[in-house]
Amino acid sequence: MKKITFHKEILFLDVTGILYWPRKKTIIVADLHLEKSSFFASQGKFLPPYDSLETLTIFKKKLDQVNIKKVILLGDVFHDNDGYDRLDKKTKNIFNAIINKYEIIFVIGNHDKSISIPQIKTLKNYNHEGISFSHYPFYSSGKNKVEIFGHFHPKITIKVRGKNISKKCFVIDERKILLPAFGKFTGGMDVNEKVFQIFFKSNCCYYIASETKIYKVKKNL
Repeated sequence: MKKITFHKEILFLDVTGILYWPRKKTIIVADLHLEKSSFFASQGKFLPPYDSLETLTIFKKKLDQVNIKKVILLGDVFHDNDGYDRLDKKTKNIFNAIINKYEIIFVIGNHDKSISIPQIKTLKNYNHEGISFSHYPFYSSGKNKVEIFGHFHPKITIKVRGKNISKKCFVIDERKILLPAFGKFTGGMDVNEKVFQIFFKSNCCYYIASETKIYKVKKNL
């Protein structure tokens, strides 16, 4: 994990896209997009039907590795509002084991804004320790609000040995953290897209997630 300081707090970035807050014994994660493959299958577009199981297996393994009490889910946990009901028995057991073991803060996203899950209360956003946790950043607040959010699935393209390689990344400045998508079958938006300029200052940094390590890269001005 990569150690950073944000809002006077020590946080850790994991290569999977998880954000770990040890003082609060909390894990923050965005955009699992569970049951994306079954959603597309219902429209005649077939993907391997194991995305939810793979995503939750990796997620639970990471949770078991750290001392935590709370999990903050930053929206698009499911790819659509009926996704929870489509989970197969094995996958649903893993999901239920997670929500029964930890305090769950379930912030809704644009894909699961009307979802209903037993024992889970959903929120539009969550404020804690002076930080706003949401799926979307707050457009009206400009660059002054302290926020951690998801939604954009940030990726960055780097050149390695003459080849362009796209990797998911965290985007961070002194007031905002954008998490990469955690889900198995999630696309991404290049960090050079104009939308990122709305929320992040010119001196933001990209924390690139390789298979085993996080690499810090400053934005090219």
